Amino acid sequence: MANHASPASRIVAIILDSIILVIIMVILAIPFGLSSAIFSMMADYANMVNAWANAALWGTFAFLNLIISFAYFTYFEGTTGQTPGKRAMNIKVAREDGKKMTYADALIRTILRIVDGILFYLLGLIIILVTEKKQRLGDVLAKTIVVKA
Repeated sequence: MANHASPASRIVAIILDSIILVIIMVILAIPFGLSSAIFSMMADYANMVNAWANAALWGTFAFLNLIISFAYFTYFEGTTGQTPGKRAMNIKVAREDGKKMTYADALIRTILRIVDGILFYLLGLIIILVTEKKQRLGDVLAKTIVVKA
């Protein structure tokens, strides 16, 4: 029987990973904010153009954040099975069959974070608590488990 990671260690790991991602996003927001300020200074010139430019700018920023989040989880879990948060908590993602994690496995888990993350991961936590192998939906579909490293 696998030595499953506790829900508490998984919660702390996702909080740590979220903090890292927020720091990255704040750093990336600086040039977007400066650009937005420039558009705002040109507001007298063309308000409609300014509004569309700002909407496109912040839409691009949101899309970039989504891509970075997907890349973060997919890369770390696909290479080592551990994000920095999981590494700090001494847990890792492993395939149920014992084979090496792949980027495809990690991508499935990452895509399903959208569903598991509903209500600040409450849905994922409920699924973890009721499944025999302590899996969230992403784990069930990717055929992975989270274990002590």
